[in-house]
Amino acid sequence: MNNYQAAKQASYKLIVKEARNKPDVVNLIPSFATGINRLEEITTSADDISIQQEKDITGITDEKEFLKEELSDLVLDVSGAIHSYATSRNDKILAAKVNYKETAISRMTQFDLTTTSGIILEEAGKIDSQYLTNEGISDAEMTEFKDTYTKFKEISYNPREAIIDRSGYTQQLADLFGEASELKKNTLDRLARQFIRKDPDFYQKYKAASVVIYKRNTKSTPTAETK
Repeated sequence: MNNYQAAKQASYKLIVKEARNKPDVVNLIPSFATGINRLEEITTSADDISIQQEKDITGITDEKEFLKEELSDLVLDVSGAIHSYATSRNDKILAAKVNYKETAISRMTQFDLTTTSGIILEEAGKIDSQYLTNEGISDAEMTEFKDTYTKFKEISYNPREAIIDRSGYTQQLADLFGEASELKKNTLDRLARQFIRKDPDFYQKYKAASVVIYKRNTKSTPTAETK
């Protein structure tokens, strides 16, 4: 929910509040009362959607960074062990496949790190675990490597999915505020004028609640308008 929508939401809620304070007056015009009910439903839905829209993906990002660091360390350790194993057997082809430096790993993109991890795991799988243990990599560490690799691949898609979800929520909010604006303009405002005669006090409160106060940006002064 952007700042302007939040300001309109506050106005709509205040209109509903004033209406709820004078149910007998509002019910003098059944169509107005029905409109108030719908406006309240819209504000409730907007609040619910806004919560979903504003869900912070920082947690996902933080976990992804943690897994990236952990996976990078494991790639270096396991590839180093395989390189040592290959060197001891004069297997230059294998040594070249796993010859990764710390600087290269640290600069890898998410895709490259995932690909590299897969290569290291594949080559490690071809070596008897006893030989890897001799090079310092235990079965437990290989299991950790595989698990971290799997988790990193899975979480890599979550932020994008979250952004897509938030885009959907943004459109839902736009639709709700569009409906609320039309409802107020074409129904509530048209009927509210009758309260000048029926209940002037309520009419003045309705008009006051209709004023939307918002900031166009952080440097501007508040702007008031009736919508």
